[in-house]
Amino acid sequence: MAANEHKNLTSANRHNPKGFENAENDTILTKGLGTDGNKDGNLEWINKSSVKVKQVTLSGYCTLATNYKYSEAQAQGQSPYDINQDYGSATISSSTTVSQKKFFRIGNVCNGIVAGNINIANLQVSSPNAESFTVALVSYTPSSTLTTAYPVVLIEKSVVGLSNDNLVNSYSLASTDFASRTIGLGTHLFLMVKAGEETTSPVVYVNMTVDIGYLK
Repeated sequence: MAANEHKNLTSANRHNPKGFENAENDTILTKGLGTDGNKDGNLEWINKSSVKVKQVTLSGYCTLATNYKYSEAQAQGQSPYDINQDYGSATISSSTTVSQKKFFRIGNVCNGIVAGNINIANLQVSSPNAESFTVALVSYTPSSTLTTAYPVVLIEKSVVGLSNDNLVNSYSLASTDFASRTIGLGTHLFLMVKAGEETTSPVVYVNMTVDIGYLK
């Protein structure tokens, strides 16, 4: 058998791996699952954001009201888990802004690495009443020139309690469920909550884990 002299080839004479020419940009070559007990997985190209990920969890509790609420500031003596600040509207948009410091001081998640995209998420809620309410994951990007800010909606999800605050309802959220998936460098993430049509105003608890993928 002839000696393998491939290692001696110059870079200009070496070939790319299988499927390279047709692979999407920002992808990584890996080996698929194959069948159980075998090593027969095929080579495949997958998005970098499926491999380079981090998971963040946002949690809080809220007394339901018609308007959206966002979290208390992380100041001493105050609870960053208490979603008790009135946004002033039941609709999140650029028409309703608040002082930027109110969003900046929330004990939230700051994406301080590089820009990324949401892959999937899991939302869990508990409520003593079987009534619907809405949980929104929103983003805010700090500014050195603007004193007011408004949240950008990533997803608004209608959920329902189970008439027992010892029971938890879970919702799996796919990337296609999100109105926007982009998480910019320095972007802050936090939860907002509002009541549905009923007005019994129970205290609800929410927990969302978000899987964020990075391209770089």
